[in-house]
Amino acid sequence: MKYNTDINSFGGIQDYHMIHESLRSYFNGEKDLKKRFVEDNIFGIRTEEGRGRFYRGIKSSILNFQNLNHEDIFRSFFTTLDQSLPYDFLIFWQLSINNRLFNVISKELYLKYYFNGKVTIIGHDVFYFLQEHKENDEDFKNQNWTKKTTEPIASKYLTVLKKLGLVEGVQKKKLLHVQISDQEFTLFLYLLIAIYGEGTNFLNHQFNIFSFVSNESFNERVKRVAQKGLIGMEFSGTKLSLKPIFKLNELADGLFRRS
Repeated sequence: MKYNTDINSFGGIQDYHMIHESLRSYFNGEKDLKKRFVEDNIFGIRTEEGRGRFYRGIKSSILNFQNLNHEDIFRSFFTTLDQSLPYDFLIFWQLSINNRLFNVISKELYLKYYFNGKVTIIGHDVFYFLQEHKENDEDFKNQNWTKKTTEPIASKYLTVLKKLGLVEGVQKKKLLHVQISDQEFTLFLYLLIAIYGEGTNFLNHQFNIFSFVSNESFNERVKRVAQKGLIGMEFSGTKLSLKPIFKLNELADGLFRRS
């Protein structure tokens, strides 16, 4: 996965219902999304350049699925829009899966701050992290991005977090405590299964941190949702295996619309 500046596009989107509508259009087979987004300007973005950036960001970081199982999960949530569903979590996880830079900043900075009990984060924190990251990641260093590129990324990254309800504030952003429900946590587990496969050992898995559940509490939280009949699990002490109970293309109904 290559580094890109899509974070700037997502930070510039005024209304994230535009992302929801993009997914709905995709899953309903609406033809030629590029024409609809750029030429027809269905979202009312002022400049053609801005519309193009939005379309490219959506295509690479949102309408991009690792396999059919991953796609089926999103299809179940976005074929028909329902704003009571956890769309903010789904967008956060989708960006973390598909956008390398968003993944790195989230994992190595924001989530470390979160789990270490930091109260605030500012654009300079993100900018300084990006400067340090150049020394640790040759791919990132080879982008040859100047301060003129990385400073907006730092600012827009925090804007994305704010739009997803994870921080609040203007210049100095306050990290909000994330209360993930059992259904939302189970959705995260189904994404793990879809992307990494049932045979994967999810004990201390690298992506677990994106669940907003600490490593110390993760296994107990899995046991809790398994006892509720939301997912299957096997734990041997050295391996945690997960098994789906609901069909992936019916997951929204199975988890959030149960009678």
